[in-house]
Amino acid sequence: MHPIEIFALWKFGKYDLNTLKNFNEEFECLEEVCKSKFFELERIDFDAVKRFADEQIEQAEKKGIKVLSLWSEDYPPLLKEIASPPIVLFYLGDAELLKRDCISIVGTRRMTSYGKKVAHQIAFTVAQAGIVVVSGLAFGIDSCAHSAALEAGGKTIAVLGTGVDVPYPVSNRKIYEKIVQDGCVVSEFPLGTKAMKQNFPMRNRIIAGLSRATVVVEAPKDSGALITARFAVDMGRDVFAVPADIDRSSSEGCNWLLKMGAIPLTDPSQLLDHYGLKSESSEEKDGFFDIFSKGPLYFDEIVNLLGVEPSQVLMLLTEYELSGKITKLEDGRYHKLGR
Repeated sequence: MHPIEIFALWKFGKYDLNTLKNFNEEFECLEEVCKSKFFELERIDFDAVKRFADEQIEQAEKKGIKVLSLWSEDYPPLLKEIASPPIVLFYLGDAELLKRDCISIVGTRRMTSYGKKVAHQIAFTVAQAGIVVVSGLAFGIDSCAHSAALEAGGKTIAVLGTGVDVPYPVSNRKIYEKIVQDGCVVSEFPLGTKAMKQNFPMRNRIIAGLSRATVVVEAPKDSGALITARFAVDMGRDVFAVPADIDRSSSEGCNWLLKMGAIPLTDPSQLLDHYGLKSESSEEKDGFFDIFSKGPLYFDEIVNLLGVEPSQVLMLLTEYELSGKITKLEDGRYHKLGR
């Protein structure tokens, strides 16, 4: 059966997972299910089910949207383990990313400069190590994490609380389009679903469910990021929290998580060490820093000495500036800090 037909039966009939699995295995299409003796006993409006399924399938084909059912071989294995996995996932982009090692990075929409710096640094580092960064495409920490992962040349997954064809917030459309091209955008909600408050906690369980660990960078007590962290705990996944000032409301959530037993995250490399991973850029570091042996250098000089694309040099300089290994002087030259 088409995954959307399974979804229509779940939406209108509220069947349990075992029944839906049997439908999927025994019937070729929705019409066969509706003609069966089992279905005749149910008080379900077949026309409504069929109309919904046809409309959704038509829209998916028109927009190039793919759909995975819970029983597909391509369904993300970690997500399948949770207590209430989505019956289907609508997606745009590379579905293979859903089965790779993922770490979610979440936090407040109203991030401080500190939160922005830390979120960028964490996402950049883990993306360079080949880990997929998962977040919710919201303003603030979410958007920063997605952008940093792409900037690092890595991959990222955006989980929406709307239909996968409805970028939200609208002002993040450019990031959304980049993720569609170089990552994956997913949602469990029907195509065309607009933003509704009650959908976002459901979205957050998928963010946690896809990920080996959830990192909360900056979050007030009432932040949705804490909902994601609670889901992660319930799923038996690791939760990391970034310590911050005790007199900031944007720090209350993270500091509370630390009191509750979250793992303190004070350096992105901790994530790599925790999972026995190494940054893909580790082999580049020695050669990169060697070029500063005779003093500060201008950007063009660095490009010429390394013999790589300017975009790659900019990516490395950004990483090392954020980690405090490189600084930009007033005359525009870059200088290596420390020994």
